[in-house]
Amino acid sequence: AAAFSTVRHAVGAVSALIARRAVPAAIELVDDDSLRAVESYVGQAVVPAGAGAMLIVECDGTAAGVEEEIASVAEACRETAALSVTRAATEAERDALWHVRRQLSLALRATGLLKINHDVVVPRGRVPALFDVIAGLKQRYSLRVASFGHAGDGNIHVNLMVNRDDAHERARAAQAERELFEQVVSLEGSISGEHGIGFAKARYLPIELSPEEIALMKRLKTAFDPNGILNPGKIFP
Repeated sequence: AAAFSTVRHAVGAVSALIARRAVPAAIELVDDDSLRAVESYVGQAVVPAGAGAMLIVECDGTAAGVEEEIASVAEACRETAALSVTRAATEAERDALWHVRRQLSLALRATGLLKINHDVVVPRGRVPALFDVIAGLKQRYSLRVASFGHAGDGNIHVNLMVNRDDAHERARAAQAERELFEQVVSLEGSISGEHGIGFAKARYLPIELSPEEIALMKRLKTAFDPNGILNPGKIFP
């Protein structure tokens, strides 16, 4: 795991790993808002003071290959201004590092704010551009946005954290939501990387797919579900 002063530095490390053609088993990125929520939830610091982002990188393979890859990962992190690099020497230490990641969703819910979660995905090389988009949304819409996820495959969970009792903030979040999807598609990504299109995202499907593509998908669904009994009302706008 590596701690960085800003999420931009952490994203830079991801880019450096991609440039080295390193393909670890996992590259998880945790931003500042997410870290603060976890620290509040668990009641202790999980990164050094001043850290604004964290990367959790896991390598697997043969013993010799893992040693070489870990060294390359650590070097890439230090070259991109990591404040600290911590290597798990035991299974317990490994679990302690992953514990931060596992607590994220619970910690964000514990803030008491409405958590509007989206699992957007972009090509790996465009993860830096995605975080530029997220930074812009925070600024333009005056929103708290906690982002974390699978930076190694471009799949980032973007959580709009909203005061449910503030109608103006909810309206700004709705605008930010649509802009997020439009920007992701412009980066050749998708509005859902792993959880799919359900009730919540159905109205946004036309941002990514043309009317002809949606019509084709409807015909395919009808072929397998002529009575419309499988997930009725989901997916299609």
